[in-house]
Amino acid sequence: MDIKRRKNGGNQGYPVLLFLCYFTLLISHMAHRIYTYNIDLKTRQNYPHYLGEWNYVIPELLFPLFSANPRSKGTRLYFEREPGIVALRQFYHLLAETYRLHNEKAYTEPVNTMFSFLENLPYDTFVMDATDVFNMNEEKHSNQAKDWVGEILEKNELYNKAIAEQDLSFLSDVLMQSGHASFLDMLQYDWINYGLGYWNEEAYKENGTEVFEQDQRYGLKDNKGNILVNPVYDDMYNFTNEGVAVVMKDDLYGYLKDTGELIIPCQYDDAFDAFLIEEELFATVVKQGKAGLIRLKTGESCIPIAYTDLEELYRGLFNANTNGVYTLLNSRNEQIIPGQSDFPYEFQYPDLVFKKEKGTALRHYYSLSGVYMGAFPEDVLCNISAGYYWVEPSKYQKKISVLNPEGVVFEEEIDRIIVLDNYSTIAYLKNKAWYIYDIRHQLMRLNGEGVERVGIDALNNYMPDVFIVTDKGANGLYDALQDKWLIPLSAENTKIEHCQLEFLRITQGAQMRYYDYNTTTMSPLYDYVCEGIDYQTQFLCLFAGDKMLTLDKERQIREVPNEQMGHLHENNHVLRGNDQRYFLDYYRNWTQCTGDGYESYFDQETLYTKGRRFARSGDMENAIRLYTLGAERGSVRMMFELGSIYTMDEQYQNIPLGVTYYERAAMEDSAAAWNDIGYLYQNGIGYPKDIERAMVAYQKAAELGDGLALVNLGDLYFYGHVEQDYDMALEYYKKAEKKRHPKVENLAEIYYQKKDYTNLLRYLRKDYGDTFSAIYYGILYDHGYGVKQNAKKAIQYYEKAMSQSQYFYGLERLLYYYKKDPAFIDSEKFKQWIAYAQEYDMEVSEEYK
Repeated sequence: MDIKRRKNGGNQGYPVLLFLCYFTLLISHMAHRIYTYNIDLKTRQNYPHYLGEWNYVIPELLFPLFSANPRSKGTRLYFEREPGIVALRQFYHLLAETYRLHNEKAYTEPVNTMFSFLENLPYDTFVMDATDVFNMNEEKHSNQAKDWVGEILEKNELYNKAIAEQDLSFLSDVLMQSGHASFLDMLQYDWINYGLGYWNEEAYKENGTEVFEQDQRYGLKDNKGNILVNPVYDDMYNFTNEGVAVVMKDDLYGYLKDTGELIIPCQYDDAFDAFLIEEELFATVVKQGKAGLIRLKTGESCIPIAYTDLEELYRGLFNANTNGVYTLLNSRNEQIIPGQSDFPYEFQYPDLVFKKEKGTALRHYYSLSGVYMGAFPEDVLCNISAGYYWVEPSKYQKKISVLNPEGVVFEEEIDRIIVLDNYSTIAYLKNKAWYIYDIRHQLMRLNGEGVERVGIDALNNYMPDVFIVTDKGANGLYDALQDKWLIPLSAENTKIEHCQLEFLRITQGAQMRYYDYNTTTMSPLYDYVCEGIDYQTQFLCLFAGDKMLTLDKERQIREVPNEQMGHLHENNHVLRGNDQRYFLDYYRNWTQCTGDGYESYFDQETLYTKGRRFARSGDMENAIRLYTLGAERGSVRMMFELGSIYTMDEQYQNIPLGVTYYERAAMEDSAAAWNDIGYLYQNGIGYPKDIERAMVAYQKAAELGDGLALVNLGDLYFYGHVEQDYDMALEYYKKAEKKRHPKVENLAEIYYQKKDYTNLLRYLRKDYGDTFSAIYYGILYDHGYGVKQNAKKAIQYYEKAMSQSQYFYGLERLLYYYKKDPAFIDSEKFKQWIAYAQEYDMEVSEEYK
């Protein structure tokens, strides 16, 4: 069953807030969230707080943090902390460079807090528990975890590329899926707070250094409150990602490390945030109205303090402004481009700079080493590799051309061009023929002769510098860098296409072969070849007559036994189009040849998955048939499912049989079964109603690790099914929360009754569905409990709460404000709320009748 009666619910009565509509909850709803922790992998010590909880996916802004050696064990994922922080710093540096955020206080404060928090964590490993997310899918959790590691590694390649090339465009697909218009939009989104909002506030507030003020002077403390720097500075600015802050004393500026070390004394008239050039810290400073560059390690001047303005253009290149005339310098004070410019030099990704001239749309382009590439409109020069560029058509040039690293035109009058990031060769179409050029060796390939067509399919991701070549009705596979035919050009090859990873599929007439790029092996002929269904164990699926074979990860050909067919069928969704159709036809033939007992070959996991799918679709008869087959083989999960069906489904209800299956599962230490037995005792279903036995069963389930049983125990005390005891309910709910079964609304009510408004506010912020918190916020703002009293906000929250449900207290307070409070008297609104009371048959005080 997809929905299980595992939560006790019960008659909850009227909550203290006088919620008019009460109902019995039978299901525990929870957000599907990812939880992250910090642990010592050897000693298994845990940081006392969880670090963060996120919906469904790793946040895009934090992804590089989880790039270091990701691996799975069971349902958990593990990552190395320190190299992950390095990767995240590099990504944030790219964000700050792209959006010019280095000097923005709104950015630097939360970002520096975040990195200080991460760097001060005590243990070497991040661990991520996504059980809640895995529960959304029928596949085995450990397999989902392994799949996720593969997805993380694949996605991380995009981040690595973006960081290496300093270009966020490599993450355009990631951005599109996020729903944000840009990474800046993501950074600045309300609660995200440049990334700090993703982290557990209780955790990060225990770490990092803190700037403090005393007698209008600023000093620095460590995370334990020890004073690192006495309050002697007139101002202390934000620490950068590298842990350096600008400080001011007596109107002069210097630089301070977050360790408390003053690395540059206060001696400059102005100073700007430190930044990295080739892993060394530099900073722009001003003295007597002139700007220059200093090296923070030594304090020496790298670019003389002699310019009107000095601004970094790109990675250690600077626009040096002298009274409106610009020179391009590097950090060693070397002039990169001869002459000067009336306009600041501009950078074009990945390794060009250009200068403008008045009266023309053409720009003069130079390499970073100063080689003149020519005059072109902006954005028509496109990088190839090794200093080569191709020029897009424009009004100045009708077709494509290619420049060599000296800026000389290598080829022109090109109609189309294939340029790939991981290729050292290019292919281009000119005069209706395709040519291939090897940039690394600076040689024309294919003897300089043109061919009819050059293609890459998807193989370029796995076979660099390899092309599918078609000429005169023949197809072949050509390695341009080695000038070698991997598959000779032949008319027998009617089609060559990428199949899977480093494997190609070659169609020859009505049959197929595969080619293994890594081993340069060409297979015999098969009826059909497609990618593997179980990618963890298979490269390819092969079909020959009535046999199905696989090429496994050891590159061994193995025949598929009957016992694997169910598993493969269950995962056939990984195939597409003709591949999937061919497999399903083969599977259909297999079931017909095997006969009615073919399901007896299915493994337990397949039986459970198929049974669960039948149950979800309402086909309980087939679900029961498969579950029963699995239960008779000893599957505890399927015993539990049968117990659920026979006690919950009215059409198939057989409570004695359901109890029998529950008890069989419980004897095998099924926590879920013990929990449901507790529910049956609590509600007198299949057993005499007995709260004490219900508690025993819930406690047994909790001992076996069931978080929902802890919720049910808490509910017994909260709703008064036993003697009402909020302290006991709180104890169980807190334990359940650690098992990722938070009962947020009840926790909020308990803290409200205890007048613990700090904790109440913490749980109100966890009302992610915005379903219950409004009435509490109304009361808090109305009376100033834990917040600053604000009648206007109180009214807004009361009205919001009343739009969600009916609260006597909320109604009374709205009637009071609109009838009696001089600041809010409004006869029309008063009448509206009287009408609301009549519509919902709610009693109002005599004074408002």
